[in-house]
Amino acid sequence: METLLERWCESRPWCRLVCGALSILLMGLTAWGVLLRPAERQCADQRLQLSQAARTNASLWRTASQVPFSPITRTALEIKPFSPLDFQGEGTRLLHWKPLQNGGELALEAQWQAIPPIFSRLAQRDVRVAAFTVAPQSTALRLRLELEHAK
Repeated sequence: METLLERWCESRPWCRLVCGALSILLMGLTAWGVLLRPAERQCADQRLQLSQAARTNASLWRTASQVPFSPITRTALEIKPFSPLDFQGEGTRLLHWKPLQNGGELALEAQWQAIPPIFSRLAQRDVRVAAFTVAPQSTALRLRLELEHAK
């Protein structure tokens, strides 16, 4: 190592300048190949994706502008009054209803298939489910619902 350093110091200035310039050029090329070239490719790919998305968007707008505008008037859902007796039957059996100030607690015995429609029926009656539990009970399931009046 010392002989290499001695040779470097004893060499002519133009030789040291050329070797230094070549080493700097080699380090710059290495940095460009390792760091900058992949980032440049990524940017080019993203620019290509952006231009393709812009062309697709422009073609879709042409199609969308030819469709006549017709605002859809939504009919208001008919809200039925809530009654716990409405949940008796259709695979469910009312176990108990405990009314509270802002809603109440409804307990039903139901088969698994009858549980999902209960939630849609509650929504039709303007009642919100705050919490619910499903637990096995003999041959059916026990569904306990904490209900709140939707405002």
